[in-house]
Amino acid sequence: MNRMLVIGIGSLIMTDDRIGVRIAEKIRDNLNKHNIKVLIGETDVQYCISEIRADDFLVIIDAVIHEKEPGNIEILSLFDAMKSHVKLHSQHDFSLIDALSLNYPNIRGYFIGIEADKIEFGFELSDALRKRFDSICNNVFDAIIKMKEEAEHA
Repeated sequence: MNRMLVIGIGSLIMTDDRIGVRIAEKIRDNLNKHNIKVLIGETDVQYCISEIRADDFLVIIDAVIHEKEPGNIEILSLFDAMKSHVKLHSQHDFSLIDALSLNYPNIRGYFIGIEADKIEFGFELSDALRKRFDSICNNVFDAIIKMKEEAEHA
């Protein structure tokens, strides 16, 4: 593995849709200490694609809506995410996942979906995600570190 790249995506003006960006911002310094690059992609798919290398180990963090408990963390391999992207129900996964499928169909990595409570116009996370935010960040950080360790030993 040459480089691990974590991308937080989401719209900062759409309540819980911002969760991927906010998590990436919160855990960025700790990930950097583990030699993991963090990209705050927001909704700019072209910027994200321009920063990705074919040999990256990629982790995408985004909000999803699967009718589960708000804050639930779902982890899919990028292969599975690209194969079943229409089932992810993430506002951003379609264009980024589609761009990955076209540009980097063999890229390794994971999609981390955080179950949203509300996706509507607003500048703050919902109460449900705000109350669990630190715990969600810790769990996502731990999952990424585990992914890195497994990728290095693969």
